[in-house]
Amino acid sequence: MLMMSVRYNTAIPKVFININSISHQKGRNTLFRFFSRSLPGINHERDTRCKICGHLFRDPYSHLFTLCQDILDIEKTIISTVNKLSFIKIHRWSMDTLDISKYNRTERIFPNLIGIIAHQLWKIICHKLFNTDESKPEPKFEQKVIETELLNLIETEKFITLKKIKHDEAILKNTNQDLHKYKFNKAWQTPAAPNPLPI
Repeated sequence: MLMMSVRYNTAIPKVFININSISHQKGRNTLFRFFSRSLPGINHERDTRCKICGHLFRDPYSHLFTLCQDILDIEKTIISTVNKLSFIKIHRWSMDTLDISKYNRTERIFPNLIGIIAHQLWKIICHKLFNTDESKPEPKFEQKVIETELLNLIETEKFITLKKIKHDEAILKNTNQDLHKYKFNKAWQTPAAPNPLPI
C-alpha cells in the first residue's frame, strides 16, 4: 500500500487533492491522468526507445514530460514562463516541479499554471507520437499562449467571485465583499497583477 501511495517521491493522495483544486479543466484532467498513469497510448511503453528522441527509457511518463530531448530543448522557455507568471519560482523542469502536492492549496496560480503547461506539453507529445495527418500543424510551446490561457482563467474566476459577492449581498444580506476580494487576490495574484481584483 505504501508503494502505491508514493511515486517519484510524490505523496499521491495529496497530489490528487491539489489537482482537484485546479480550475483549468484541461490542465486538471491532464495532471490527473498523468499521476494516475492513465494517459492514452503510452502505458505499454517500458524499457524501449523513445519514438521522439530515440533514447532508451524505463518510464514513459517521466521521460516524455521531463527528460525527452524535445522537452529539454524548450526547458528554458518553460522555466521563464513559470517564473514570469508565478511568484513561485523554479530552476528546473522536472518531476519534482510537476508535483503540486508540495504547494499551498490556497495559492491558485502555480498549480493552474503547471496544469496548463502539462496540457500544452501533452498536445505536443501526442502530435509527435500519434499524428498521421501531414496537413495538421505541429503545436508549439509558446509563452504567449500559456499567458493568455492563465489570464482568461483569472477573468473567469474574477467573474465567479463578483457574482458570489452580489449573491451574498442580495440574498444573505452580507456586505463582507472586502473579505471575498482579499481572498481572491491572495489566491490569484501574479507578478504582473498583485491585486487582480481592486479593493
